[in-house]
Amino acid sequence: MSENTTPIYAPPFRTLMGPGPSDIDPRVLAALSRPTVGHLDPSFQNMMEEVKELLRYAFQTSNSMTFPLSSPGASAWSAVW
Repeated sequence: MSENTTPIYAPPFRTLMGPGPSDIDPRVLAALSRPTVGHLDPSFQNMMEEVKELLRYAFQTSNSMTFPLSSPGASAWSAVW
């Protein structure tokens, strides 16, 4: 190995059936390898509109104030006040 080469750990694929680390779907790993975008990026805004539309469908509502909160449930209660 040359001095400038970083070793890459390549664990074997196993199906984990117990508590602790869980298998991660390859689609999730692929998504995590993509560049991130900020919350003000136009592509993020478009994606958020799609998420809101899907949430309205999932909860069977037409309320335009439907939006996800990435926080504990207690924060959702705080948001409604």
